[in-house]
Amino acid sequence: MRIGLFSDTYTPDINGVVSSIVTLQKELEKRGHEVYVITNHKALLTTQREGNVLRLPGLELKWLYGYKLSTPYHFSARDEIRKMNLDVIHVHTEFGVGMFGRTVAKYLNIPVVSTYHTMYEDYTHYINRFEIEEVDILSKKFVTTFSRMISDNVQAVIAPSEKTKETLTHYGVKTPIYIIPTGLELEKFDPAIQDGKRIEALRKEYGFTQEDHIITFIGRIAKEKSIEIPIEGFRHIHDSHTKLMIVGGGPQLAELQELVKSYGLQDKVIFTGPKKREDVPLYYALADAFVSASLTETQGMTYIEALASHLPVFARPDDVLVDLVIEGESGYLFDTPQEFAQKVERFLAMPQEERNQMCDRAREMVNRYDGNMFYTKVLSVYYQAIEDFEDSYEVIKIKPGDEYMRIDVINDKEDEPMRITISLDDYFTLKIQKHTLLDRNTVMELQRKEQIFHAYRLCIRKLSHRDYTSKEMRQYLKNQHILDEGEINTILQDLMQKGYLNDYQYMMTKIEKMQHSLQGKGRIVKQLVEKGIPHDDVAKALAQFNDEDESAKAIQLAEKLKGSVKDKSMNMRRKTIAQKLIHQGFDSSVAIHASEKVEFEDHDDSEALRKTMGKAMRSYSRKYQGNQLRNRVIAACLRKGFESSDILALCDEMEWQNEEMDQ
Repeated sequence: MRIGLFSDTYTPDINGVVSSIVTLQKELEKRGHEVYVITNHKALLTTQREGNVLRLPGLELKWLYGYKLSTPYHFSARDEIRKMNLDVIHVHTEFGVGMFGRTVAKYLNIPVVSTYHTMYEDYTHYINRFEIEEVDILSKKFVTTFSRMISDNVQAVIAPSEKTKETLTHYGVKTPIYIIPTGLELEKFDPAIQDGKRIEALRKEYGFTQEDHIITFIGRIAKEKSIEIPIEGFRHIHDSHTKLMIVGGGPQLAELQELVKSYGLQDKVIFTGPKKREDVPLYYALADAFVSASLTETQGMTYIEALASHLPVFARPDDVLVDLVIEGESGYLFDTPQEFAQKVERFLAMPQEERNQMCDRAREMVNRYDGNMFYTKVLSVYYQAIEDFEDSYEVIKIKPGDEYMRIDVINDKEDEPMRITISLDDYFTLKIQKHTLLDRNTVMELQRKEQIFHAYRLCIRKLSHRDYTSKEMRQYLKNQHILDEGEINTILQDLMQKGYLNDYQYMMTKIEKMQHSLQGKGRIVKQLVEKGIPHDDVAKALAQFNDEDESAKAIQLAEKLKGSVKDKSMNMRRKTIAQKLIHQGFDSSVAIHASEKVEFEDHDDSEALRKTMGKAMRSYSRKYQGNQLRNRVIAACLRKGFESSDILALCDEMEWQNEEMDQ
């Protein structure tokens, strides 16, 4: 296979990305694959070719630890890459050369695999020098959008750890993600094969005695590594023979050197400055343990290197350390400088035999990072990416719409073209034109987005007839059974941003309508809460209406209801009206007060009782006679709220009629 590795960083740079690329390159070449590395160098115009390494012009960014940034396109280099006849392009960085790799792949119709090495959210401080919160929020939002865009524009993404995959999934990446820990030449870090004389020479160079115990940090000296934490920890370590050796260079080196001076720790904390990559195993070999307080690693290559060097690791708890650093077995976890100091002292107080057992256990933890296993897994991703790419669809027709595009695509394995509705954003992001090739994963994702698009349009159509709350629209989308929770949330957020969905406006309009129809606060609250409006929001909105307004509405409604309570006693009429007001959501005290304010101008209790009794007699006389009829009539009148004495008095007047019925 002919493979192109694209990266903004490569030897002689020293970092985790370079380690990954070099390891992969060696393992591929060892097994007969032809590997080309496309990277950059410090030059404004010239392109260099060194065997299978092509170096593009790059501008050095000194403030970013010498990072070299290239322009995203080079016409002459494109033609050079065409001659390489690559089967797959593997990009290892997102900017500069990484962008160029993606562009060339599209131009030459080559499948792309991407490794997401860097958690960019943890590096936004480089552009937010003044720690402005708004800048931090915007930069992290950009990282999310940019990471999703570049990851969804390739055939496969390699994540070095579960932590990285979870982050990409959280960003919304849909491309297949494969977890492949970066491989290492583990044997290179074996202390048994290191040059003992050179190690002794290094110990003398930095003034270490045979009694000294060395805790080392190896890596880039930068803010995201939190090196100040172990430095602070050494203020709490009182043994003069315990030293901290910080190996590497970086933008924070001078600042940390000043910090050490301010603490008076110059005799206990030693800075070596940057070192050659091939010499790094020596610095692990002369140490007793390794420390890093970083929480920004995608995998933590230095942790793996340290463990491969038989060094127990001191680190802060992080997802990348699961199954690597086991407390008291292969290292120790700490949260504070004080806890770090305590655990270092505990480790060094152990008998030498127990420390040796920890060193052996440390080495056992990294067996799965063997270069051969790394090579095998990456190669399988290459083959899968090539297969997916070869199963591509060709765009054969494009038809524009108002806010979307319709494209027809065809695949050699299918008889009929497929029509897909896509957003204008996707149309321009994917640079679609006639004869553009779209791999199967991209087509599947576009089909998925089409479902979201249609669901969104259904929502617009539904909302055009009447208003709904976000809870109601959420349930409507769930009932379609085609979208997951995240996609539903995306649609709802878009509807809210564009003003189609506004729970506050819905609530205020509903309150106004319900108050106009003389409904009480209780009913308003109940109905709006059922619609998904938070109870506190409704209560806050209703608080602007005072009790006098509520009482006036209740009285107004009571006046309307008085005509519906006929053939009842005055007391029962008022009770019935109060009950109806309560049912309409008015507080009981407000309802009772309103019922008492109602005037029944033509009401006569005796006449009402006579009508009620007559009606009851006509109703019950079909079934009952004599005393049974009399008792039924009395019960009916009592239920209407009439006084028992008035009922009995009227019954006595009608007694002759009852006797007549008994005959």
